[in-house]
Amino acid sequence: MKLIPYIISSVFTLLYISNISAQKVLTLKECIDIAQENSLSIKKGLLSERASDIDLRYTKQQLLPSLNANSSLSYNIGRRIDPTTNSYLSQSFVSQGINLNTGIVLYNGGKLRNSIKKAVFDKNASKEDIAQMKRNIALLVTNTYLSILYAQENLQNAEEQYKSTKEQLKKEKKLIAAGLKPPSSVLNIEAQLYADEQKIVEGKNNVEKFYLELRNLLLLGDAERIEIKTPAINIAEHSDIDELSLAQIYTSALQHYPAYSAADLRLKSSETQRKIAKSSFYPLLSFGGGLSTNYANKALEIIGYNQGIREETFLINNTEVPVGIPYQIPITQKQEYFNQLKNNLGFGMAIQVSIPIYNKYAAKANLQKAIINIENQRIAKEQIAQDLKSKIQLAYSESKAAKSQYLAAKKAFEAQKAAFDNAKVQYELGALGSYDLINAKLMYDKAENSLLLSKYQYIFKTKILDFYSGENLDFK
Repeated sequence: MKLIPYIISSVFTLLYISNISAQKVLTLKECIDIAQENSLSIKKGLLSERASDIDLRYTKQQLLPSLNANSSLSYNIGRRIDPTTNSYLSQSFVSQGINLNTGIVLYNGGKLRNSIKKAVFDKNASKEDIAQMKRNIALLVTNTYLSILYAQENLQNAEEQYKSTKEQLKKEKKLIAAGLKPPSSVLNIEAQLYADEQKIVEGKNNVEKFYLELRNLLLLGDAERIEIKTPAINIAEHSDIDELSLAQIYTSALQHYPAYSAADLRLKSSETQRKIAKSSFYPLLSFGGGLSTNYANKALEIIGYNQGIREETFLINNTEVPVGIPYQIPITQKQEYFNQLKNNLGFGMAIQVSIPIYNKYAAKANLQKAIINIENQRIAKEQIAQDLKSKIQLAYSESKAAKSQYLAAKKAFEAQKAAFDNAKVQYELGALGSYDLINAKLMYDKAENSLLLSKYQYIFKTKILDFYSGENLDFK
């Protein structure tokens, strides 16, 4: 019986170890790949792309001749025409007609050729839409990924601050025990220790919150546990904002921004649609041909002849004389199905010209709407370019501000660190009280947190510029 608790404990330990080993450690690129693969918006975009591809294949097929076969089977009652003999029958019979038709458009004002061009533009625009979705998701994942890194590093700082305060509390208690400090001197340090402990709790909550945001972006199941890989982030490896110009970034962004490329393709598609609408004013020339045959179950065929004598009376010298006249009596049988199809085979060809004269304003209305759509697409393209320029201007300005803030926070941190180190020395020499030491530590902790925040803000702002420039959002 004593083995049962041991067995239960071992099972739970194995389950825990199994859960830990199953936990995935993901890089930023892997997170982006998973989010893009699971994205519902991208899946919908892929369906739209497939539909565009079907439209393109359908449009290309319109250049080829059409080929259609049809057949009808009829049961005829009463006086009807036998399609095999074109004569009337007064009895019921079964008949069948078979037709094979083909046709091809020879000229339609360039409608088919321009329809193919438009379908190509639409398909490529769908691809650019998907590319833009992927980049937007990559930016969201990068933001959350950096937020986790910041929260984890902030938690580590909080834990270090807690250890430092706890160590200081031990020293203070030793000084009190030795009679070198009054008992009340420990109160400030204990209060700071509780404050540091609260920061650890807050830090853990923030890490968990940002991990939850990342899991939602990646659309992972509840049972899947993930952990991000902490890259070696070096500020010096990132693009120096002072070495970049706004014009350079904007020019590069126009070349790599999928939404702008999609708008340009849709403008070209609308211009092609105008040509398609204009083709309705031109004649339509087409060629067609047909092959037909038929069958009737009452149709007969001659398979031979019998000799017969037909007696007729002639008047010779005013005397009626009977004369036997030989004649052939046809021998018939029902004509076989495939023989009928072969014997009744017919073929015809035709060239058709359709000249539009009056179509109740339809052609002109379509052309005018196509022209309006061109202007709409041109405005949409300009709006995207202007919106892109505004976003880049804001990102560029924020990046410069983030760099200045980071450099200032770095100097402030170095100054506060020196001040705190000096305060610790003064405190150990007895020249400084615990309140002043705690105050110096608070200033140091605040400067450290400010430096950490400004560091990640600067990194993310530079990543936004990388995003608009078309670069991969990843760490080296």
